[in-house]
Amino acid sequence: MITWTTAGAVERPIMIQIRVQRAYPGRVRAGAPVPTRSMTPEELVDNLQFFTEGMRGPRTAACTKLVLSGVGVAGRADTVDAIRQARDWGMDHIVLHAGGEDLDTFDPARYAGLVAMIIVPVQPGPAGGALQAGARAIRACHDNGIRVVANTVLSTTALPDLEPAARAIAASKPHGAAFTYPFPIAGNTSVHVPGVMAVVNALHRVVPMLDAAGVSSDIKGLPACYLGTLADRLRRSANRWYVDADHQKGDAILFFPEVVSFTKTDECRFCSLDARCDGFFATYLRRSSFPPLRAVEAS
Repeated sequence: MITWTTAGAVERPIMIQIRVQRAYPGRVRAGAPVPTRSMTPEELVDNLQFFTEGMRGPRTAACTKLVLSGVGVAGRADTVDAIRQARDWGMDHIVLHAGGEDLDTFDPARYAGLVAMIIVPVQPGPAGGALQAGARAIRACHDNGIRVVANTVLSTTALPDLEPAARAIAASKPHGAAFTYPFPIAGNTSVHVPGVMAVVNALHRVVPMLDAAGVSSDIKGLPACYLGTLADRLRRSANRWYVDADHQKGDAILFFPEVVSFTKTDECRFCSLDARCDGFFATYLRRSSFPPLRAVEAS
């Protein structure tokens, strides 16, 4: 099934991301708009029903995958009940994002047996506190039998301390790790993100550290042609309905292309990795500091 957008026809996703909480000041912006307020418990359940029971029809398909995000969502009193309701309505793959501000009081035992995965931020911060809190949360997920993935946003402040972050991840041994280049959303421009070559050089140092610890790592938000020998770590971003307090039910938007849009060039048609690559963001490519996209020849 397809739906129409300003960019043309798009396959209707069966995944929904609900940004339950608004951002806290100083949050590292990685890839989502900033809502004006948090959603109420009633709004959360109403939207879950809309995208499950409300989508069972001849021209629509109920969503079966759910991502819950927003700083504080993992600690909200209503989140567990909302997840149980989502499962009753047929959502069989639920991913919960824990926020950095959640970690000191984070109790993953609440979600044992309810979620497919918890994403835990392991983000360099003052005196390494965020790294230690992230590592503790990962170990707590392990203790409760929950699949856990560490996520590090490749921000300008994180890049100098990426190796300590990798050591914290390697020591806590999550089921996987993701390094995410910031999307051009909510204030991120090409002058607010680190240079691509500096990022790639840093990734070449830390990915082998995780490999040696038995932790698989993915890279998101960068094109294959920038990554060199790390191109096999690239993971495409799945499209989804995006819901927050300002975009609910029928006003929900598609993450691609309405929240953010990747672009490809004519060169990409001849790339051996085209089918595995999203391309890159036009906002960044307009700046001379970002190399043009090029075709990667088959090895």
